[in-house]
Amino acid sequence: MTMERSAADASGAPDELPGLPRDGAWRPIFRSVAIVFVAIPLIEILTGGADLLAVVLALGGAILFVAILTLNTQAPSERGFFGFPGPRTRPFGERRLVVATSIGVVGLIAIAVVECIREPNTGWFAFFYFASTSATTIRDQRVATVLMLASGIVAGLTFLGATGDLGGSLIQGLSVTVIGFTVYSAIAVRRTNRALVAARHELARLAVADERSRIARDLHDTLGHTLSVIALKSELAGRLVDVDPARAKAEMADVERVARESLSAVRETIGGFRQPTLAVELAGARSTLAAAGIDGLVEPAPEGIPASIDAVLGWAVREGVTNIVRHGGAGSAEIRVELTDTSAGVDIRNDRRADDGSGGREGAHPRGSGTGLSGLRERVAAFGGGVEAGPTDGGGFRLRVWVPIA
Repeated sequence: MTMERSAADASGAPDELPGLPRDGAWRPIFRSVAIVFVAIPLIEILTGGADLLAVVLALGGAILFVAILTLNTQAPSERGFFGFPGPRTRPFGERRLVVATSIGVVGLIAIAVVECIREPNTGWFAFFYFASTSATTIRDQRVATVLMLASGIVAGLTFLGATGDLGGSLIQGLSVTVIGFTVYSAIAVRRTNRALVAARHELARLAVADERSRIARDLHDTLGHTLSVIALKSELAGRLVDVDPARAKAEMADVERVARESLSAVRETIGGFRQPTLAVELAGARSTLAAAGIDGLVEPAPEGIPASIDAVLGWAVREGVTNIVRHGGAGSAEIRVELTDTSAGVDIRNDRRADDGSGGREGAHPRGSGTGLSGLRERVAAFGGGVEAGPTDGGGFRLRVWVPIA
């Protein structure tokens, strides 16, 4: 029910959720039955010549019955059972509402007992049905069950004391309880349907949010890397165009190739088909580090890593190399692959050039909380692994990722 109320509060109108079963013709029918119940004691007052005490008890019971149904059979912003506008929030807390309703049901039972003992064989017996029906609106199942049973038991004993008819008392007591449980079942089914529909919409919303997060993460990891490579190679070609035109031409051809691959990768990413491999990313890391003029030691990809974990480690290598190239100043880099019987991982670190002058200066390296690293942590967390990222003592940066192998 918490999820149901949350969805109702968020939308402002719970019945507007697509797929939610609407009241249709049932709510008017239930209202009509309730009005008939309320009319019984009122008719008795008008036609039976009831005394002042009976009039006060009957009117008090009818008002109490209407109040219980109105407060308990509405969600926030809905109209109550009888159509009266209800408050945006309940005047009581959920627990207090259960207690107040329980007291009201006990009061209805007491009114029914007093009236039936004072004037047996009249319409006052309807108050036992008031009590049983009111108990069905209580959201605590145990309390509702106890009060419905109590209404039937007290009704049977009261009828027996007033008439001495054992068979009739059993029938009357059982009728009060059965009607209560019938109404309670109908209310429970509707509440369950509302909760299921709200849960379905929440799952759909979460699925959309997850897909958006995946696309954003994949696009960042794909474009961030390839655009860094394109920028690096374009800069290198610009420096070589006068001194080594042939190599500059080759670098520009490589830029075109990377751009085309990037376009294809974006299409695959949006479709959910883009999955890098550790071997390809390690090979790309060697090429990217060489183009950036960074001395790189890149270990080859070992055999035997499961495909899903291999893809996660491939993303880790891509993110680590992108950060090394993007933030600049690296003199050397090292990428090692760690594989044991229980886990697989990569350890990526770089050292700064001796003449770089930035040392461990703030902003020279990623601080471990960027978009790329956040996305990487999400990928790794899905497999129960971990990510360590931070500056090293020598002014460099280290990224270590490990994933357990089931």
